[in-house]
Amino acid sequence: MRIACPSCSAAYDVPDSLLPGGRIVRCARCGNEWMAVRAEAPAAPPDSQEHPASAGPEAPAPLAAAEPPAREVDRPAHPPRISAMDRLAAHPAALPASRGLQLAWAASFLLLALLGWGVYAWRVQIMDHWPPSTRMYAAFGLQAAPRQTP
Repeated sequence: MRIACPSCSAAYDVPDSLLPGGRIVRCARCGNEWMAVRAEAPAAPPDSQEHPASAGPEAPAPLAAAEPPAREVDRPAHPPRISAMDRLAAHPAALPASRGLQLAWAASFLLLALLGWGVYAWRVQIMDHWPPSTRMYAAFGLQAAPRQTP
C-alpha cells in the first residue's frame, strides 16, 4: 500500500499488514501525524449508456465523443531537497537600517567610553573613597600615586 503525507507529500510504501483498519502514522520528513487508511477503489462514474431502451423521449441523446475526465497532474513522490543555505540565499533577510537604532548604538558606545575614561581619570579619588577597589586597579597595573600632604 502506498501512503502519502498530507503535509509535505512524502510517499511511503507500507505493507498492508502493518496498517490494519486505520492507524496513526508519523511522517519521517516533517513529523506530521495522520490517520493512514486503506485506499478504497474509486467508484465507477455512472454510465449514461447503461439502459438506452429505458430512456424516455425527454432524456438527452448521448454524446458521440465524450471528453475524458481531467486527470490530476502527477507530482513527483519526493520534491527536490534544498539545503538550508540555499533557502537562505534565495530569500535573504533584508532588515531596513533604522537611523534611530544606529544612534542608540552610537550613544551606548559613547556612554561606555566615557565611563571607562572616568574610572581611569578619577582612580585616586575612587581608591580613597572605596579601598577595596585598590586591588582591582592593581590587577590591571594601575597603581595610585601616593598623595603628598603639605
